[in-house]
Amino acid sequence: MNELSNESNSNVESTTPPPPPPTTTTTLSPDELRRRRLEKFSTGSTTKTQTSTSSNDINDKQVSTQLSNELATCQIDSQQTNVIDDTNMDVGELSTTDMIAASGEQRLLKSQHSTGDKRSYDINSNNTPKEIIQDNQLYDDGNRNGTIKKRKSDNLLNKEQEEPILRRIIRIIMNITDQNQLFINDLLEMSLKRRSKSILSDIFLRCLTSTQTDLIKSLIGNDSNYSDQYDIYLWYFLNVYTRCDYQSSSQEERDLIEHCRLLSVRYTLIYITNNGIFLDSWNKTLKLLDILLIDTCPESLRTTFLHDIVKISYNQKPKMKTCEILVRTMLYRLRQTCSQANIYINLLLLLLNLCESRNGNDRPVCTYLVTLNDWLPQVALHDGKSLQRMALLSPIFYISCFAEDDIDLLVTQLEKINEQEQDDDNSQDFFEYKEKQIRSTVQSQLYTARKLMHKIVLAFFSNISSRNAMLDYLQNFIQLNIKRTHLTVDESQVSGDGFMLNLTFVLQQLALPIDIERVDLNYPYYADDRLSIPKDQSRLYSTQDDFKTYQENIQKPHDIRFPTECVYLTLHISHLGLVATAKKPQRRNNIIRELNSAIKNLEQTQGTWRQTSMATRHEAQLERLKAELKVRK
Repeated sequence: MNELSNESNSNVESTTPPPPPPTTTTTLSPDELRRRRLEKFSTGSTTKTQTSTSSNDINDKQVSTQLSNELATCQIDSQQTNVIDDTNMDVGELSTTDMIAASGEQRLLKSQHSTGDKRSYDINSNNTPKEIIQDNQLYDDGNRNGTIKKRKSDNLLNKEQEEPILRRIIRIIMNITDQNQLFINDLLEMSLKRRSKSILSDIFLRCLTSTQTDLIKSLIGNDSNYSDQYDIYLWYFLNVYTRCDYQSSSQEERDLIEHCRLLSVRYTLIYITNNGIFLDSWNKTLKLLDILLIDTCPESLRTTFLHDIVKISYNQKPKMKTCEILVRTMLYRLRQTCSQANIYINLLLLLLNLCESRNGNDRPVCTYLVTLNDWLPQVALHDGKSLQRMALLSPIFYISCFAEDDIDLLVTQLEKINEQEQDDDNSQDFFEYKEKQIRSTVQSQLYTARKLMHKIVLAFFSNISSRNAMLDYLQNFIQLNIKRTHLTVDESQVSGDGFMLNLTFVLQQLALPIDIERVDLNYPYYADDRLSIPKDQSRLYSTQDDFKTYQENIQKPHDIRFPTECVYLTLHISHLGLVATAKKPQRRNNIIRELNSAIKNLEQTQGTWRQTSMATRHEAQLERLKAELKVRK
């Protein structure tokens, strides 16, 4: 090897210029530096017979080709380039910048070799040493930051893996921390011997039977939305349900979260119906409804929570009894808040969610409600006003802007607008603006409420087992309010204008998508139709006998489809509700005009009859006319 090194040194000396004086240091060009490095790598692979210049050129080409292939495939030993043989480098010491550039190249080669990067690296890079140093620093900083992030994620993952699943669910979902964990320590000690679902059930039961309200308040924590007017147990169970949206990648943990969700619903129902006393259950259900009606209530409680209540109540004994109490409390609040449009609309949304909950193809709430005795009570089938007050589903149609129904809706809007500042210079313009604002607000509220009424009625019609019952419900309202088209109407015997307009809107929305070609035009002539046309009346151009003969000879289909019944009910209720309501103000104005004329006539002729024997009679008549005029206005 010494001989070989001597020969290579002699060859290099013969082909290179003499070295500079030792006192001065020369900077080599990149091409010269690359050539000398190739000669250095070629010292261990050349043969002993390299004596001629032509053979050296051929070997240099082979070595350079081999070196480029090795650089492309990252097969060069990284330690080999770190060795600097001073005996072979007879051109003097390399400069510091060249050493830094070489170390940068070596570092890049190392990174490519460690990451498996097969891309080639160009040794003849034009980057300056300063740029290479900055690139290396950025590379080191990136690796350091990536390592720190990876360590943090690994620490978090290890922490989650170290904490048992049951304890994590208790801490996150049930909000039981180390500070208030004393009352379940014995349950956690038995966690290895019992199932996790059983332990969670025992924790819910212990919270339910706990008489320490301070303990439940500590479980609620610093909840800014909580107030003393809400039931503390219901608030805690509902908060547990909302926290069950916690996501997990473990199947076991997802099962326990779903189990907590069902437990919160079950223990809510147990708390409501625990004593078995109807009044107690009624009051607790009203408190549950108050929580669901607040503005900060999550949407999951108004949808999935109610659906879970229907599902659990459907499988309990007695069947759907708990759900019936919830529906009745909603209808009770609808009667109370018909003048408060926002609360009324939220109640309709809650009732709609109950009616739309399904069990397969069946809607259990719709099926159950039509079987109750007060769906169409027999004692109320005498007049429209009684049926409006006593029918089960009537409160959903109560909202009205008419003074004879409920004037509080307009008064509420007027009070809100009166709180605004009034400009004295434009008082008339302000009154007109106020009137327009009240009108637009009330119209938008009525439209929103009526759309929800339509969806509730559509849920009953979409359910096969409740479709005929809903048709009977609408048919009775039409038949009992036929007197609304008479010239003189007793308001105590018929339903209100607002109620009838709501029913008209609902039926018109139901009949809107129906194809007219599917409607049987002979439906009014059938003997068992649902219309309220009396059968003993004669028709135009026919006697009763002629009509009976025509009715017997008409071809009746095997079954009457829903589109036909819906269209004709809509036409009839539009006549009773919309047309009668539109004519009512006109008749009232005519009556007021007649009363004013009679009062004016009596007052003008007061001098002629005051001294007669008819004076007492005329004075009583004048007082009666003024009182009636006041009522009409």
